[in-house]
Amino acid sequence: MTVNKTKKLTIIGVFSAMAVVLMLVEIPIPQLLGFKYDPSDIAALLVGFMIGPIPGILTVLIKDLLYFAIRGTDVVGIFMNAAAGSMLVGFSALFYRKRKTKTTAVVSLSLATLLLVVGMDALNMLVYPPYLKVSYMFIFKNYLWVITIFNLVKAIVDGFVTFLIYKKTSNVFKLEAWKTTNRKWRSSEK
Repeated sequence: MTVNKTKKLTIIGVFSAMAVVLMLVEIPIPQLLGFKYDPSDIAALLVGFMIGPIPGILTVLIKDLLYFAIRGTDVVGIFMNAAAGSMLVGFSALFYRKRKTKTTAVVSLSLATLLLVVGMDALNMLVYPPYLKVSYMFIFKNYLWVITIFNLVKAIVDGFVTFLIYKKTSNVFKLEAWKTTNRKWRSSEK
């Protein structure tokens, strides 16, 4: 799908706003020690699949900056959320872009999930011990399994929902559909 700059910016803006709203929907996961699931990366995944990995990552970053401005939450938490979203969205969109089929979508989301889990485990081991002033072994023994499960579940849910709704959502934003609608509006104005 060929997309001009104005349409790209519109898609990024609409889905970034949607992502912020979705990020405000926090579902606590009591079994995972205070972790909360939010479906905001679904909007960024849709953008990544529609117009590419860079716009998808940009949607993640805008969403996190707006959320930070609204909630004024922990900077490290927002950074980690942006890193996780960027890994998931960037890699899956990059892989999917080469060949847009259902099989490629499933494979790209699965590989991106694995990358996210491994990448976030490493990043959490790097960032949280000095930030929380605890030992690396403490994070490794007590929290790494929780982080792994959380990221795995979040990526699977986000990927599954994206897979289910992508085609219908992308059809709304196809250039041909906009041109046809635009022609109808112009002819009705006459």
